[in-house]
Formats: sequence, C-alpha cells, structure tokens
Amino acid sequence: MATTSLLRRAGWTGPQRTSDEFPEIDGESAGIARLKRDMRCVARDPDVTVLVTGESGTGKERVARAIHRASPRASAPFVAVDCAALSATLAEDALFGHVRGAFTGAFDERAGPFERAHGGTIFLDEIGDLAVELQTKLLRALQSRSVLRLGSTREVAFDVRVMAATHVDLARARERGTFREDLFYRLSVFELEVPALRDRGAADIRALTAAIVRRLAERRRIAVPSIEAAAMDRLIEHTWPGNVRELENTLERMLVAASGGGVLSTRHLPGGFGALPGGRAPVTAPPTRERIAEALERSGFKPGLAAAGLGLSRHQLYRLVKRYGIVCRGRDPWRRPTP
Repeated sequence: MATTSLLRRAGWTGPQRTSDEFPEIDGESAGIARLKRDMRCVARDPDVTVLVTGESGTGKERVARAIHRASPRASAPFVAVDCAALSATLAEDALFGHVRGAFTGAFDERAGPFERAHGGTIFLDEIGDLAVELQTKLLRALQSRSVLRLGSTREVAFDVRVMAATHVDLARARERGTFREDLFYRLSVFELEVPALRDRGAADIRALTAAIVRRLAERRRIAVPSIEAAAMDRLIEHTWPGNVRELENTLERMLVAASGGGVLSTRHLPGGFGALPGGRAPVTAPPTRERIAEALERSGFKPGLAAAGLGLSRHQLYRLVKRYGIVCRGRDPWRRPTP
C-alpha cells in the first residue's frame, strides 16, 4: 500500500503496455509479463528503492539497468557495485571512498560509488553477500542519505535511487542473523523477482535464443545464423541451472564451433550438453506439488532424502517447497525442531 501511494504521488496512473519500453528484456511468458509490469511501475518513480531477486544468471543487473534507462534519472550515471567481490580490507573504501592520507598508499582522494552515482542510480549487486559489519555502515548511509569517506570528518550528501539484487533468500538470512532486518526493510520497498529460465517456457527460450544469437552475430559482424530444429529442441529441453547466463555462454560456444557458419546444429552443442550433476537426465518440468509432498512424507521429512528421490538438488527442492507453499501435516521440513 505504501509503495502504491508513492507511485501515485509521482504521477503513476497504473500499468501501461508499451511493447518496446524494455527491449533488453526478451520474452512474453507470464513471469516476464508480470516482471515488466512491475518494472514500468518503479521506472516512473525516480526515488523508490528496489530489491531485485532471482537465481544467479537470471539477468538481475539487466533488469536494473533497464529500469534506470526508462526512469527520469536516465541521463545521470548508473553505478554498479559487486558486493560479493568486496575484500574484507578494502570493502569500506570501495563503498564510501577515501581522502588523501586515509591509509598507506592513499595518495589522492577518491569518491565512492554513491558520490559517483549522484543524480542517478546505484546498483548493489549480491547484497546478501555483504559482511554484517558493513551492513551497519550501509544502513546508516541510506538513512542519512550521506557518506563519510575513509579518513574524513565531513559527510557528503548524495541523491540516488538505490537498487539492490541478490540470489540469497534474505528472509532466511535474517533468521540466521547474517543479514540485518532493518537493512532488509530499507532495501525491499518494492521487490521484483526475475523468474528462472526453466520456469519461463519454450516460447521465451526461443525468443531469448533468437535475440542472443542476433547480438552475438552483430558483435562479430557476421550474418545471423539460423538454428536447426533439433538443436532448438535440445535447448528447450535443457533445465538451465545457470539460467540466461548459461544460455548466452552455450550459444556463443555454438557460434564459435560453427566457425560463423549459417546453421547452428546439435553437433555444435557443448560436449555433455543436457546432463545434470551426478549424471541425472534432464527433466522438462518440475515435480508437481502432490509428488513433492508425498516424497517429503515418505522420507520422514528429510529434505536431502526427498530431493534425491525426486532427482533434484536440495536447493531446487527448497525453492519448489516455498513456491508451492507446502506444509506436510503441519510441519515445515526446513524448520528445525524446538529443543
């Protein structure tokens, strides 16, 4: 309700269909249609904070950049920070910058990403991997809308839209104490979920494949190759644990293997394509809710055993249990019993 009020005060009158508003987001599945609808909402409000969730490789930064490009802040910088890559010793400097003499080797002052993004958007990628001690300092910066460079006593105000992304389940991270609850609520004013590729259907895989092959061909300045029907079937049947990033890598390898030829076929697919870890055969659809509930009961509510019986990883089973809202005989298989 609060988010809707913010959007309406900013002049948003409801979802509007504009086919080319987000041309970089390919696909028309129900999940992508819902995502684009929500992207239109937040793009029109230049200040609302956005949390983009989804598995690794789904294209969360692409979504963030598309929102920035369609927003009133488009003419200002978009600055991305990879929180997972911040080293323990340099993380504070990487987030907030430093002044000359702040530490050994600091011969010049350096503005941090919040200052560099002034007027635009800062994108905090993989925020769930940020160290807890830095979460406290980040929360203070977001609350005060100012940063304190290392070695300085003067705070510098910033005006940015904050967007964050994570593949981590922040709700569980809060329960474990690895992510601050107050920071979670500060970041998740409007949450967008990018669907996994395996959940998007054949039509989206075809659309993504065509768009990616076209971009790769244009980058190489070659004619856009066609894709053999059998090869496309293999792409559709694959479960894509690496999501869109894996699809992009697969198509690039196929293009290289074809030596820029006119047709991409099954012989250009990477070796062992379609296999899952442990030699399991790929599946075309996730197990039904009833099948999962039955497997959990049969295993005595042991997620590891149930996942193995279903041919899934424990993580895949957890995602499906949460998606379906499965509770067997009043028990949550991931909740530890109270001692």
